[in-house]
Amino acid sequence: MEFRTQVELPAGGPQLSPRSRCLWIGSCFAEHIGCRLPRLQTPQDIPSVIVNPFGVLYNPESIRLGIDTLLESAFDEKYLFRGKDDLWHSWLHNGEFSAEEKKECLSRILSRLLPAARLLRQAEVLFVTFGTSRIYELGAGGFVVGNCHREPATAFTERNLSVEEIVRTWLPLLRRLHQFNPSLQVVFTVSPYRYAKYGMHGSQLSKATLLLSADRLVCAGGKEGLPVSHYFPAYEIVLDELRDYRFFGPDMLHPSETAVDYVWERFRDWTFTSEMRQCAEEWLRLENALRHRPLHPGSKSAHEFHLRTEKLARDFHIRWDITV
Repeated sequence: MEFRTQVELPAGGPQLSPRSRCLWIGSCFAEHIGCRLPRLQTPQDIPSVIVNPFGVLYNPESIRLGIDTLLESAFDEKYLFRGKDDLWHSWLHNGEFSAEEKKECLSRILSRLLPAARLLRQAEVLFVTFGTSRIYELGAGGFVVGNCHREPATAFTERNLSVEEIVRTWLPLLRRLHQFNPSLQVVFTVSPYRYAKYGMHGSQLSKATLLLSADRLVCAGGKEGLPVSHYFPAYEIVLDELRDYRFFGPDMLHPSETAVDYVWERFRDWTFTSEMRQCAEEWLRLENALRHRPLHPGSKSAHEFHLRTEKLARDFHIRWDITV
């Protein structure tokens, strides 16, 4: 007897191998999944996986502006400003790029932007995670910001994107991506995080807009001048298949670690080759070892652990390094 309905995964998704190159951009859910993928160096010394080179972006328009910037391989300084906190910020980036000096802020931006732009040119898959249809337009600049950086609400116009707006702006972007990298595939997902500040009904309406938009874009994918596109049902897996508050964090809005683990397993089943499974398992062991911090760093046991971890890292890169 079955006590749940399992979400069916779409057929024909991209197949990831240890040598696959992919870029993740969008909401924090992109980070939850993308950061679990093994990272190997390409011959150009670029990581095979890059996640959120602008930091977390939530709405389709900010994500589109970010990808446009990657396609240009240049950052327009019109997005830089000095905030009320006396720090330099970027309207396209989150707070991790902010700095006391403009030059330092720009340096942080370019250190992530340029490798991501190079990776996008050779990537096999671009993963895009929409979080919300709610946008904040900067009154003075007339563009949609990726982060408000706690600037006064009066500086922005707040509204929801429509399905028509999202599709109308994303179709030309998909054409540009296909011209830029003809072998690129695009995978759309919708974050299962619920926006209580909009009200539960408002949050559901926002998600419905994103789901309809993603469906329209996927249906358009593979046609002349557009990349082959797919949809991975992360939203449906959490909200329909798991369907229980025990799979959410203490705020009852964010998926719990258990839910993320489960979505990761479904994603792995959908897109990993057998070789990639083995590589990912070895990468996880290596990551756990590298994150370990001994209680007594100067002890003999800590030194022996350090040597074992170094050997684990060497063996991993010898086995899987795509530059060989």
